Amino acid sequence: MAKNAPDLFHNRSTTQDFLFSRTDENRDPNAPTAGNRQTIGGDQVAGQPELLDRKGLESAIDKHMAELPALCLIAIQVQQPTGPNEQDASGREMPVEPVHALLALPSAAQGIWGRIKPDRFVLALPGLDEKQGLAVAETLLSEAGAISVTIGLAAYPTINYARRQTLANAEKALDHGVFFGPGTVTRFDAVSLNISGDRLYQAGNIGGAMEEFKKGLTIDPTSANLHNSLGVCHGVLKDYDNAIAAFDNAAWLAPEDVMAVYNKGYLLWLKGEREEALEKLLEANRLEADVFEVVYHIGKIYLEMDRPDDARPFLESATCVGDRSGAAFKSLGACLDQLGLTKEAIQAYKSSVKITPNDAQALSALGSLYTKRGESPDVALVLCHQSVSLDPDNGFFRFQLAEAFLSQGKLEDALAAFEAAEKYGHACQAEIEATQNRLLTDKAS
Repeated sequence: MAKNAPDLFHNRSTTQDFLFSRTDENRDPNAPTAGNRQTIGGDQVAGQPELLDRKGLESAIDKHMAELPALCLIAIQVQQPTGPNEQDASGREMPVEPVHALLALPSAAQGIWGRIKPDRFVLALPGLDEKQGLAVAETLLSEAGAISVTIGLAAYPTINYARRQTLANAEKALDHGVFFGPGTVTRFDAVSLNISGDRLYQAGNIGGAMEEFKKGLTIDPTSANLHNSLGVCHGVLKDYDNAIAAFDNAAWLAPEDVMAVYNKGYLLWLKGEREEALEKLLEANRLEADVFEVVYHIGKIYLEMDRPDDARPFLESATCVGDRSGAAFKSLGACLDQLGLTKEAIQAYKSSVKITPNDAQALSALGSLYTKRGESPDVALVLCHQSVSLDPDNGFFRFQLAEAFLSQGKLEDALAAFEAAEKYGHACQAEIEATQNRLLTDKAS
């Protein structure tokens, strides 16, 4: 997901996470590219079809298949065969390049072949519809034997896609099929577009992701995941009304799914509607207990509403289910501090700093608690110094540093820190005057 909204759920139930893959630029440096045709290993293999490169395949679709009412493309990811290798004249074993083995299959004689990546190939089947193409794909799969093959399939016409876009759709179907692994055939569908949209989203292309999700909804308007994914994009763009409408659609289609309910609550919180946000987040927690994002934000909202007793169990739960979250431990520390449990708060802040050592807020809070308890004054001073170094424009952190100096009787340092705190927006004129008076008293005595 784009980094703008890390707390929004996105398609968890289908893809589990955002998808990463190599781009088309990762071509085999040894693959021939001269002209529109390419050969295998430098020489055309006798009895096997030629391979077009990507541009050649696109050109063939445009020029030679433009008038056909139907077209099916089979995208294939192939790995090294696991069976016995071929032997040369002296009986020594020779490794079989996967493409040789693939094109030697009986069904490979059909259609036009192209190579779009070092390990990915496309078989174009002019005039065949999806059902006919699926039969060819299944035959090819059954013939593959020891060759590890994963297949994605797309056909023209499909909704409002142009004929040449069928190639990209076949690749999206193959990306979808990779989740199922070798030995499978996956047809291009709404889930393929959800996965493709996830990849664009992760790359920061929010507009492109939204187009994929919208096309997916054209294919399957009942997909709760697609409505949720589209809502996430609207949320990142701060189009909250459309985001909430999309989450409402997703929740109506899949009322037992926590994602859309949480996302709506999270956006309501961003809009400052705490009561409504809390209601949705508590509903999400009833749907699925102990989801980190849910319990964490419930705890944060209770804290904002000055209800630390209510916040505590949710923040403790967040530190258990997300035990590598410095933010959760930091919020728990603030909660425990409000409850007067200073010793426990220190432990929570220490956990936060251990996980995220450059969190200025946690460092300052921990240093301040040490100062209040009169423990480890040198450590308190170091922590407060670190927070100011990380965020020098934060007046409150400078105020905490001033108090650490004051606790050690370093009045001149404390005065300078109080004055800097005032300069950076934290009102502390009373502390400045009190420290000045102490300095004058010390000089007079």
